[in-house]
Amino acid sequence: MTTFNIRLLCLDIDGTLLDTSHSLPPENRAAVQYAAKRGVVISLMSARPPQAIAPIADALGVSGPIACFGGGLILSDGERLSDCRIPTDAALRVAAETARHGVHLSVYRDFDWFVARNDRWSTAESTITGLIPSEAPLDELLGAWKTCGAHKLLCMGERVQIDELYAALRTLRLPLMLQRSKDEYLEIVPAGMGKDAAMQTLCRTLNIPPACVMAIGDHDIDVPLLRAAGIGIAMGNASPAAKQAARFLTDTNDRAGVAQAIYQWIKEDTDL
Repeated sequence: MTTFNIRLLCLDIDGTLLDTSHSLPPENRAAVQYAAKRGVVISLMSARPPQAIAPIADALGVSGPIACFGGGLILSDGERLSDCRIPTDAALRVAAETARHGVHLSVYRDFDWFVARNDRWSTAESTITGLIPSEAPLDELLGAWKTCGAHKLLCMGERVQIDELYAALRTLRLPLMLQRSKDEYLEIVPAGMGKDAAMQTLCRTLNIPPACVMAIGDHDIDVPLLRAAGIGIAMGNASPAAKQAARFLTDTNDRAGVAQAIYQWIKEDTDL
């Protein structure tokens, strides 16, 4: 039994579990292991693809389901608990809009990352994730995927460009979820497939009520998750929307805010 009977811990990665240099603080690693030893299921939830989450899970030294691409693909012990794709027509409309606004477009499908050509945006993302994209004509690629399309589209550009693209895509009313993971990033996944939906899937699979879930995040993409969890905690460096959605706040990602939250809310009965 833990404080508030927390049985599932949903953790965002960038800006939350990792510090601003994209490193895992040892305090966070120790705290996550502390929670796991007390029977709490650990689930990393990120807009990253699976191959960019796996090294973080390995570094933590704990096992648990991972929600990739913002929640559209959930993997657990090699099994796919959820696998949702972007409709081809919608993906092609997004590609046209990104070209019109001069915004970089990255396409993610399973373990593949495609770009029309490498640029400063893909180079920066490679530095963060350790992955290298393949170059390909995106329109042809997207058009060829009829039934098993992209898991995620990532639009990268200056903040004003992303603001304008976001507004333009909203007017199209496509069956997509548009979420900001930071000011320069717009993450696009199938409608209804956010981190909150991933949490609900895990709750059903593990027979855990949402009231027994603690979630920690830092940006707009985490807002639905922070609202859906029994205990939603925003980082000290979180966006205004994330802070407003959360019930509680912790310290920043450069001050091991995740560790502080875990030790505050997850305790053995003898500690109460």
